[in-house]
Amino acid sequence: MGVPEAIRNTPAWARVLSLVAILRVVASATVPLTPEEAYHWNYAAHLDWSYYDHPPMIAWAIAAGRLLFGDTSFGVRFVPLLMGLGTAWIISTLARRLYGEGGGLWAIILVSIEPVVFIASGAGFPDAPLLFFWASALLFIMKALDTGRGTWWLAGGVALGAAMLSKYTAVFLAPSVLLYLLLSKRDRRWLATPWPYAAGILALAVFGPVLYWNAVHDWASFRFQSVDRLEQAHHFNPLGAVRFLGQQYLGFFPLTLPLAALGLLRGMRSPKPDERLLFWASALLPAFFFLLSWTRPIHLMWPMPAWLGLTILMAGCASEAREALARFYASRRGWLSGISAVVLAGAVLHAAFFLPLLSPFQGLYGWKEVAARAKEIRSGMPEGTFYLGLGRKYTCTSQLAFQLRDPGNVHGNNLLGFEGLQYDFWSDPERLRGRDAVVVLEAGDREAHTRVLLNQCFASATEAGKVTVPVGRSTLLRTSPVAFILYRATGYRPPPVSPKGVKRPATLFK
Repeated sequence: MGVPEAIRNTPAWARVLSLVAILRVVASATVPLTPEEAYHWNYAAHLDWSYYDHPPMIAWAIAAGRLLFGDTSFGVRFVPLLMGLGTAWIISTLARRLYGEGGGLWAIILVSIEPVVFIASGAGFPDAPLLFFWASALLFIMKALDTGRGTWWLAGGVALGAAMLSKYTAVFLAPSVLLYLLLSKRDRRWLATPWPYAAGILALAVFGPVLYWNAVHDWASFRFQSVDRLEQAHHFNPLGAVRFLGQQYLGFFPLTLPLAALGLLRGMRSPKPDERLLFWASALLPAFFFLLSWTRPIHLMWPMPAWLGLTILMAGCASEAREALARFYASRRGWLSGISAVVLAGAVLHAAFFLPLLSPFQGLYGWKEVAARAKEIRSGMPEGTFYLGLGRKYTCTSQLAFQLRDPGNVHGNNLLGFEGLQYDFWSDPERLRGRDAVVVLEAGDREAHTRVLLNQCFASATEAGKVTVPVGRSTLLRTSPVAFILYRATGYRPPPVSPKGVKRPATLFK
């Protein structure tokens, strides 16, 4: 059998998935690490049961990739990339189960052209394992409901626990399934059996490492992700809700919003139990964050796993093409795929090589150059000198640690008395007392204030040069070069504890 014939005999959904895999591999190997990925690489270099702002799954995934491919961009992204492809395969499997081969093909296309899903499910973000295990839990629960075999509930519980080990928002799948069971004539009977409850116990058991870490760290992560988040809610702001809806539209359905609305209506009105389950799995999480958006900003990615169920419903609408709107999309499948592929490929090229006229992506460039200069400065300083990266949240610290391959010796904003997120747990200011530091500061409007803080926290801080990294070519909007200011600092002095004993005062860099 020749290769062309073998390709022709391969299902269309599998061919599309293979093309997506190729694009993901190229992107993973060429695009520089984002600040978030560098931060999570630091997780993997400090393996633990859990972390302050995220559960541990992404750290474990990156650690596995490091074993295979070392401390490279591809090593950081390898396991998340596999999980992203696994998510697409599971979504296609569920769509083929409900709508046949055409549904499976549409599911692969739709999940691959949702911009934020494409990015997050192949990068070193917690969302990659979250999506994979959320989709797995949906698959196992649907098998339990359709086959009547209770053991599938146990598999669903394990998958839910793994999703919760990836990101806390996974917990919303449990009440979504509960609502479905309560409202389902066919499947309400499961509530009188031990299987759903056993699944919940298993999920909590798998989630055990996070419970243990929080128990020995004064429940810091749970407080940060619940009470502290809710305390950020301020006055009533309708524009926040509008912004939330706009972000979700642009991030997930820029070309398919009418089809998404059709899929949502289908799930809401459908008499089919599987489609009703997909509706409830899609509705609760976005509804919660929509209500919260009236009082505080919502991160674009927080509702993301819920859109997987809606994507399957959209695939059913497009593949069956019963409505005029669905037929419109069905007749333009090639155009939809082609436009999306060009845009996504262009974004990958721009991130890696800078396309003309476009402003560069923030946070990706200049880190190799500044790390080399920092290492050069340190070579002339006493033994025990550490690095101090100051900038937006964890950006400078994490990128510097990755480029230096020295995560245990790079510290962040918390050494000056400000919020350091996980660095609060990795850095002990008292153990660094009296030591010298190479300070790397992202240039910006905080330079003067930071110099004051450096003089307070060090016996001396002398400027040791500036690294300027021009990025991109001519841009439509004026783009300043990436610049870093370096200091030789001597005799570190930890800042005093605030009068109220607050461990994490206001963030230094917004």
